[in-house]
Amino acid sequence: MNALTIADALATKYPTGTLTPPSGYPAIRVSTARLPNAIPTSPWVLVMLPRGEVVLGSSELNHSMEFHVLFHYAKHTGDLARDMTAMLAWIGVLLTATYADMDLGVSGIRKAYPTEYQLAVFTYGGTEFYGWDITVVVDFRETQEFTP
Repeated sequence: MNALTIADALATKYPTGTLTPPSGYPAIRVSTARLPNAIPTSPWVLVMLPRGEVVLGSSELNHSMEFHVLFHYAKHTGDLARDMTAMLAWIGVLLTATYADMDLGVSGIRKAYPTEYQLAVFTYGGTEFYGWDITVVVDFRETQEFTP
């Protein structure tokens, strides 16, 4: 299992040309599983893997990985009403991003699907962003030969 390959594949579900933004809002400019050295122009997505679990089968490993898709919408502008309206417009689009290709094009992935989301204020590089923290579970199976 290569978690970076899976995270990169998940990140490809969110950038411009892949995901249509809500009407009147800019497209996601950067979607990555690699921490950027500089803060990208908003909106942008960072995919991280904070936890997972493995269940041993008779000849396979079944992984359940909980990736966090961190959607950074905009810098804290002071116009809370406008920012929250935008956040509500985006959440449906973000939640359905994996539905058209739930195996992410990666061999071994059974499905990738959102399970929860939470409004968040992220601090990245000293700058606060409004955004969504979306948990996307990736179920992955790989064969493994075990020896006693």
